[in-house]
Amino acid sequence: MIEATVTADYIRFFVPGLAKTSGSKRAFKNPKTDKIIVTAANPKQKAWQQAVKWVAMQLCNRMILWDDPLCLTLTFIRLRPKGHYGTGRNEGVMKDWARSLLPTSKPDGLKLGRCVEDALSGIIYCDDSQIVEHHIRKIYGDKPGVEVMVSKIK
Repeated sequence: MIEATVTADYIRFFVPGLAKTSGSKRAFKNPKTDKIIVTAANPKQKAWQQAVKWVAMQLCNRMILWDDPLCLTLTFIRLRPKGHYGTGRNEGVMKDWARSLLPTSKPDGLKLGRCVEDALSGIIYCDDSQIVEHHIRKIYGDKPGVEVMVSKIK
């Protein structure tokens, strides 16, 4: 079951999984056709985008296509590294220095956000150019994924 809230002014939902980035593109010339082909540099992004699309489509009964200016709020939940926990008899106990840390390691938030933003285009909103305000966070948690909130700006 999908945890979600859908109103006339906003949609909030959670997509479980290890979030992937969308950022750099790779372009090359097809030697047979001489056409330029542009592909994503991250081959794992497609599966993640499909997961995001699937959850959004389940919530929106296929699509709602808002055409308003929008705010996109994304909270990416990452698993803590094993180095944040003790070993031996302290296995599973978080080290004091690790308690307040936020994930400052790769991947970066903008590239994570771009992947989700692209996945929702054509399902919740017509085009991602409608997003005029972004809020992107990375935090540690027990259940990896992304909490998505799309809200209309009036």
